[in-house]
Amino acid sequence: MIDFVAPRDGEIIGKATSREDAWWLCSRYGLKPHPLTDASEVRLEDTESGAKVWTVPCEHTKYPYDRIAFENRRRDGLASLENGLPAWPIAEENGIAFQTFKQRLNRGWSGQRAATEGVREMVPNPDDEWEAIALENGVSVRAYRSRVQAGCPEAIAATMGLSWRKW
Repeated sequence: MIDFVAPRDGEIIGKATSREDAWWLCSRYGLKPHPLTDASEVRLEDTESGAKVWTVPCEHTKYPYDRIAFENRRRDGLASLENGLPAWPIAEENGIAFQTFKQRLNRGWSGQRAATEGVREMVPNPDDEWEAIALENGVSVRAYRSRVQAGCPEAIAATMGLSWRKW
């Protein structure tokens, strides 16, 4: 079951499914939960409106200015999974770059799909001799193809390193 999370005597900051997740969310947002080693002090309490809220004892009840915590809060608000939790932490765990995640959302992908679907791998063309040479020289298939598409001759695209634009 998903319930709201709030630092003790503070406002709701997000949602979590367990006391560990609630503690982790406060830690991720820079609120410095106590104790810093475990989540045993986190309590599930009823509010006046009847909703349940994980209350976490924290050093701060509002967000302190911390660049990383600010980015985490902003990114967590972009999309959510089907169960209502933020999608960005899952995408981060799956090794999906933030720009890729954001572009997927802009294309209309669901938060669940954007966070969990793997990155497409480009398969080399066995009939393209310059592509094989590019792979031998440590140039990826994606880099080789984008160089050729940008107008670089195949021989240069396959053999030059990062300075290929100076040809």
